[in-house]
Amino acid sequence: MNDQELKDLVAALVAAQTKTETENAAGFAALRESQAKTEAQIAKTDKKFKTMQDMLDGISKNQGSVAEEFFYNSLRSKPVLGEITFDTVTPTFIVGRKGKQSEYDMVMVNGASVGIVEVKYKAHVNDLDQVHEQIKRFRRDCPQFKDFALYGGIAGLSVPNDVSKAAKAQGLFVLKRKGETLDVQTEGMRGF
Repeated sequence: MNDQELKDLVAALVAAQTKTETENAAGFAALRESQAKTEAQIAKTDKKFKTMQDMLDGISKNQGSVAEEFFYNSLRSKPVLGEITFDTVTPTFIVGRKGKQSEYDMVMVNGASVGIVEVKYKAHVNDLDQVHEQIKRFRRDCPQFKDFALYGGIAGLSVPNDVSKAAKAQGLFVLKRKGETLDVQTEGMRGF
């Protein structure tokens, strides 16, 4: 190989290297642009997902509130579990100091017994674990009731048979909606 051929080869290699670097730079620029578009789309999707999650959380809270109100009104008008009549029915029973509070959907009390009611829109078998945990916590959180008989149970607008069977097998009570339980309020009603 003579001197000119060597120079031509080096020039060709430099040109090829320059072309590769130019193509790589263009490719990286396109990749960065694509990544920016993807990140923007992910951000939009995340925002939509957050909005949807907030909506679903609101629906879930509303359903829970509906169930809690139904069972509170029903038990307030007839505070009885089996043969036990209760004197008070307290919705959203909260004990403990701020940051270390325990909350119970409903607590019923008489002079010798306490009933803890966990309310669900639709009850599931795994919700029974929560009831047992609440019974343990209640004993710890409310020492003033240490000598009271403590009963725990689940209430639901929908309680499948497997939940009822499991609850009964675990010594828990079950509350379901049934019949025509209505509170008809007609004060101020007029014809139009």
